[in-house]
Amino acid sequence: MNRNKIIKPWNFNFMAFFVLCVFILNTLIVKAQNILEKEITAEKIDTISINANQIFKISVSTSQTDKIKVRSTLDGEYQNDFQVVILENNHTLNLHLEHLSFTEIPDDKRNAQKVVAATLHLEIPEDLSLDIISDIGSVDLKGDFNTLYIQLLQGHFYIIGDTKTATINTFDGDIHVVTKSAAVVANSNHGKITTDEFSKAIPIWKLKSINGNITVVKPD
Repeated sequence: MNRNKIIKPWNFNFMAFFVLCVFILNTLIVKAQNILEKEITAEKIDTISINANQIFKISVSTSQTDKIKVRSTLDGEYQNDFQVVILENNHTLNLHLEHLSFTEIPDDKRNAQKVVAATLHLEIPEDLSLDIISDIGSVDLKGDFNTLYIQLLQGHFYIIGDTKTATINTFDGDIHVVTKSAAVVANSNHGKITTDEFSKAIPIWKLKSINGNITVVKPD
């Protein structure tokens, strides 16, 4: 008896159709996002300043590198009408989301996340200063920074890392800090404040929230 498997024509056709569908789906997913990737020499950069209005997630990590790597992803009905603009001026790298086209957005679609759903990720050298403001965005940081200045309206702030000084203000979002050393000045109008005790309390963390909780703990 011949035990060799015979691939029936209908099986082969189905497999070819399946592979084609997967390829088309992957292509559509790629085209469904407006992605920007850029690498910048950090030699003359001391500060990174991000106007993150209309960007709902901002993440920054530090490493022993001499480059600044930027990746933005835009989704939404008007994603191709927006782009993250990067400008260098006087040792500061400025980033913001800008409406670049002449397309008018109807008044009933002015809500930022209906217009474009934007995320931004940066990998930067250690010990740079970082300034971020955002209306809807949350900020997640990891690494070592020189100074931090963060102002958030709706989003939360989360960091695992260290800095010389930090000023963090949120309106609705929680503030969560995991750091080796901190002298904490914290205030929340309607949230709960929880802090560990630090033996080496050198870096000053000024933390303020209107409605969010504030937590400062040591690494495990």
